[in-house]
Amino acid sequence: MAIQYNVILGCPRSGTTFLIQALNALSNSECVSSILLPVTIPHIVNDNLLDTSIYNSISFGFEASLINYLDSGIPGSRFRAFHKWIIGCMSIQEFAQSLGHKRVVQRIVYKEPFLSFAPEFAYHSLPNCRILHIYRDGRDCADSLVRTYNILTDEKLIDLRTSEMPLGRKYGNRYVPWWVENGREEEFLECTPYVRAIWMWKEMVSHCHKFFSLPDVIASGRTMVLKYEDLVNHPLKYGQSVVEHFGSQMNTRLQKRFNQARTSSIGSYKRRDSQEIELAEKIAHKELEIYGYI
Repeated sequence: MAIQYNVILGCPRSGTTFLIQALNALSNSECVSSILLPVTIPHIVNDNLLDTSIYNSISFGFEASLINYLDSGIPGSRFRAFHKWIIGCMSIQEFAQSLGHKRVVQRIVYKEPFLSFAPEFAYHSLPNCRILHIYRDGRDCADSLVRTYNILTDEKLIDLRTSEMPLGRKYGNRYVPWWVENGREEEFLECTPYVRAIWMWKEMVSHCHKFFSLPDVIASGRTMVLKYEDLVNHPLKYGQSVVEHFGSQMNTRLQKRFNQARTSSIGSYKRRDSQEIELAEKIAHKELEIYGYI
C-alpha cells in the first residue's frame, strides 16, 4: 500500500506545532516534526546558483529520508502504538490490532516550518503529497518569535549558525540573511529583532503566496491554505477541513485535541512600542494586506 505524504508548513509560531500535535490522533498515521530534513535545506534550495543535478539529489533525499524512517520499525512498533494509545491519540481497537500485527501506517504528516521558504520543493519532491500552509498575523508571529526564541539579535548575526539564517552575506561585523533583498542590508541591521522577525515572516509568506497562487497548483487540489485565527476561533470547523484534506476522518480524539485551541495570543503584538509596530507594518505592509491583516 502506497504511503500518503502530507506536509505542514508555515512561519515558525504560526500554529504548525498545534496542528501536528492535534493530527497525532489521526488513525493509521505517523506525525513527525522537523527531524528528517535538515533545516538548512529550505534555505539552500533557494540558491539560484545551485546546480540542477544537486537540487534533484537533495529532492530525492527528502523522500528517501521519509521512507527510511517508515522502514526503521519505529512507526510500526508496539512501543510506538502504546505511547500513542496512552496519550489518547489511538483508539483501543487500533491499539489492539497493533499488538497482534505490525501497526499499519497509511500516511505520514511531516511538519517543517522553514519549508515556507521553499513550498515548491516539498510539492515536487514528494509525489502526490498534500500540503497545508498555515499563516498567522505577521505582527503576532514576530512578537512570539522574539519572546520565545530571541531570534535575529545582533549577537546571533555574528555567524551563520541559526535556523533563521544558515546562509547570508557579511556586512560589517555581522551577517545579513540571504532572504534580505540586496541593497537593504543597512536598513535590516538598523531594525530591532522584532522588525527583523516580521521581515522574515514577509519573505516566507511571499514565497508561499506566489507558489500556492499558481493556477496549476490550485487545480491540483493538493494544497490548502489555512488562517491561524480561523482555526483557533473555530477549531472543529477548520479542523474538519484539515483532516479531510489529509484524506482521513474526524474522530473524538481529534475533536478533543482541536478543542484545546486558544485565542489568547491573538493581538499580542499590541503590547509592543507603537513606533516599532509602525515600522514593522511598513516593512511587511504588502504581505499583511494580501492576507487581510491591514
